[in-house]
Amino acid sequence: DVLVANCLRQRNILPYDTKDEAGGERYMPFAPGHHLNYHPPANPKDDWYSNYSINCKWGIDHCAAKSVAFHYIKGDLMRRMYAILYHYC
Repeated sequence: DVLVANCLRQRNILPYDTKDEAGGERYMPFAPGHHLNYHPPANPKDDWYSNYSINCKWGIDHCAAKSVAFHYIKGDLMRRMYAILYHYC
């Protein structure tokens, strides 16, 4: 992602902030539980996620109410999330 951002920046294509109105992230690089429990280390330079995050919130406020994507979701969790989000349970 960092290399792609550098290539785009060389072409004067700048990133767009995809946070919602409350500052919650819409696109997450980890599973939901990881984001809810994650807190940056004392030295943010020790962790790539906190190092590259801009004005990031932590805990329950981290994820947007209408999140778009989570990475590293296995089939069982995906089905459970679908059932919860779309009221099948």
